[in-house]
Amino acid sequence: MNFLVSFWGLLVRQVDFWDVWRDVLRRRGDSGVVDAVAWVVKGVNDAGYEVPLRAIARVIASKIGGDPALLAREFIEEVKSRLMPMPCAVEFLRWAKEAGKVAVVSNTPCRCFPELFLEASDIAVDALVTSDVLLRRKPLKPVFTYTLGRIGARPHEAVYIGDGDEDLGAMGAGLLTIMVGREGGHLSFPTLCDAWSWVRANLAKD
Repeated sequence: MNFLVSFWGLLVRQVDFWDVWRDVLRRRGDSGVVDAVAWVVKGVNDAGYEVPLRAIARVIASKIGGDPALLAREFIEEVKSRLMPMPCAVEFLRWAKEAGKVAVVSNTPCRCFPELFLEASDIAVDALVTSDVLLRRKPLKPVFTYTLGRIGARPHEAVYIGDGDEDLGAMGAGLLTIMVGREGGHLSFPTLCDAWSWVRANLAKD
């Protein structure tokens, strides 16, 4: 059995990126620009498209001055300090790697965040699919079909595990969809630990 899993909220605790930007810019004495930029980015995200970190940093730098590359590095370091693995996340990924192929699928402004987590956990997944590279976001069906292609699996040969509304798009791609911490999907469980227990008991031999 192969696994497609989300990142924020499932493998690591969700980070509010705009709160991070406020903290970064507050140290520079100007955090007032964040809400206006966030409003524009949210509109683009809601349409199914991603605005990569480098683009956000350029917009903010154009309004407050400074080097956008330096702003982006400060943002990355601040988010890095807030990356906290969820219970069972590392153990589940290691088990899943033994059971089949694993892809991490993330709506994220920077591929660097799941990369940092995977590197720190000493885990190499078979595919890392991020919206800042695709410029498309879950729940769009092509994100899931593209990921399946990356690991060479058909929908009935994989399970999707997620935790947010955007993850329900996996159902439209024909994937058995397990939701964690919320209702929805084909199955739902309170925690990733619970979902993992069910998968081991019911799908591990498939």
